[in-house]
Amino acid sequence: MPNYKKLVKLIANQTGTKFRAASRSDLAELRVLRLPDPVVDFYAQHEPSECAEGQVRLWPISDMLNENRDLIPGAYVAPLGYVVFSTTFGGDAYCFDINEVSAKNEPRIVLISHGVVSKDITAEKAKRLAKPVARDLCDFLDKFARVELDEECLYDDELLS
Repeated sequence: MPNYKKLVKLIANQTGTKFRAASRSDLAELRVLRLPDPVVDFYAQHEPSECAEGQVRLWPISDMLNENRDLIPGAYVAPLGYVVFSTTFGGDAYCFDINEVSAKNEPRIVLISHGVVSKDITAEKAKRLAKPVARDLCDFLDKFARVELDEECLYDDELLS
C-alpha cells in the first residue's frame, strides 16, 4: 500500500477536513461494495470525517454508501463495477473501476456523468462512458491536492436519446 500520510495531511490542510480510521462496520460495507483490499486498507486508516471539498468532493463512507445505493449514477453503475467515492460539484462521479485493477489489486479511477446514466444502462455502455482519470487512488488524491483532476465527462449521443 502506498504511504498516504503526507498526501492525506496535505488534503486535510487544504480542505479543513480531518481524516480518521473508519469503523469496522463501515469497512464491512466497503467490502459489500466489492472494493479491493488496497481501497479498504486506505479507508481503514484515512476516512474523511466529513465531505472534503477541494476541486471536487471526497466523500466519507456513509456518503459513499448513499451515492452507490440511492443516487444517480452510483445506484446504476455500482452493480456494474463502478463504485462512486467522489463527485464533482455538478454531480458527476469519480468511481473505483473494480473491473480494471493493477497487479497490486488497485482499481483505476474513472469519471462517469450523472446525466447519461439510467437504470437500464448496460455494462458495455457504462464501460464506454467510464473515462479514466487516474491510475489508482494515490494518483487521484495527488491530482486532487494539486487541483488537476479532469472534470470533463464522456458522452454518448446514443445514450442521450
